[in-house]
Amino acid sequence: MSYVDEVYKLETMYNVWRHVFPPVPDERKWPPVSLAPFKLLPDRELHLKPKGRPCLTKIRTNMDIREIANQQKLCKWCRNPGHISRSCPNRNS
Repeated sequence: MSYVDEVYKLETMYNVWRHVFPPVPDERKWPPVSLAPFKLLPDRELHLKPKGRPCLTKIRTNMDIREIANQQKLCKWCRNPGHISRSCPNRNS
């Protein structure tokens, strides 16, 4: 009694793939190949980075858009409105 299904047996695998890959003929029967030297050049287009800022691929939805009209900008140092971090009076203190 075998617990392995016929599908997983090696003989079944050989029978499935037998027609897909024909056997390679003997090397003496291969057609002659020209051994002329050639230079393989890389494709420069594949290595170039696009110039400029990368494009954003995210699609914005209504949840991503915030209402700027109702929000006042805050200074990143003191979190007070009315000025930015360059002109913050509390920056050096």
